[in-house]
Amino acid sequence: MRTPSLSKRNIKLDLLRLLGVLVIMVAHADPPEWIFNLRNFGTPLLILGSALTYAFIYKSKNIEDKNYFFKKRLKRLIIPAWIFLTFFFLLFYVASQSLNKEFPFSTIGIINSYNFYAGIGFVWILKVYIILALLTPFALSISKSTAINNKRYFWLISLIYLGYELFITLFFHYIPEAFREPVSNTFLVVIPYSVLYFYGLRLHTLSDRNLIIIIFSSLVLTVSLILHKYLDAGTFVPTQVYKYPPTLYYLAYAFFCINLIYYIISRHLNVESNRANNIIIWLSSNSLWIYLWHILGYYLWLTFINDLNIKISTFNLFLIKASFLLSFGCAITHLQLYLVAILQPRTNPIFQRFLVFLN
Repeated sequence: MRTPSLSKRNIKLDLLRLLGVLVIMVAHADPPEWIFNLRNFGTPLLILGSALTYAFIYKSKNIEDKNYFFKKRLKRLIIPAWIFLTFFFLLFYVASQSLNKEFPFSTIGIINSYNFYAGIGFVWILKVYIILALLTPFALSISKSTAINNKRYFWLISLIYLGYELFITLFFHYIPEAFREPVSNTFLVVIPYSVLYFYGLRLHTLSDRNLIIIIFSSLVLTVSLILHKYLDAGTFVPTQVYKYPPTLYYLAYAFFCINLIYYIISRHLNVESNRANNIIIWLSSNSLWIYLWHILGYYLWLTFINDLNIKISTFNLFLIKASFLLSFGCAITHLQLYLVAILQPRTNPIFQRFLVFLN
């Protein structure tokens, strides 16, 4: 089973990436509204963790072969997801045939799952991973350039984001309604999340003072926007409303949360226990498969447990469901890695290459 050496890891970056995945998974456990609103920063945290990780890995080296990087990284993202989706749909097809029930997924839903557009849901995060993978070699060359100092670098990405916000405000409503959703889910996802990725690549260069100023400023902006939306609508407006496409209200809150979390973890958290480190590393290293398997857990819950009308509080039911989804994802991933470790030495080279994507 895969548990990378502690000496080759930055445990704080592992924890950041892991938290990003877990925060996203929490939304799938039907949390109370206040928790759902508080945790609405998972994708930006995942992006920040990825950026910081690549900045750490390539701090003293370059990506020499970009084609190899693209090929390797995209394979490690796309093929495992496609393997999972194939198993997922076959399982539900066999189950529906055996139980003489209607297959619950449409053809277009299956196709959109494989292209990470929508489909069964939850797989859209792969689209974000793919965008970051394609962006990484170019982004690293820019962020590592000594010709662009920090002041110029951060002003430049701020201006790009400002241009994006102006486009959303002034021109988005001119896009024909039939095209708004696909544009929102493609082009208008790339820009703000890419800006956030560029920000993350140089975040480690900022001083404590700069970080505190950023955290305080984004908090003030967030509170101001909350009050403005409240006065305008007469009620609290969730940031989720401004997530597709991601705009200032959603991103300001997320920016505050991810910088605060980064500051606490990078400056004040010390994980001394090797056992705790190994747990964090295992969860982080296998987070993609844990995330994928939790999707199956979600649909099993939906199929067998959701209609039981369990008589407990919403909060307790949320805790039970969240624990189930995480435990299910971890247990199936552990079983998968165990089986791969047994099978890999005993199979022919072609099948071994396939098993690599399950590891």
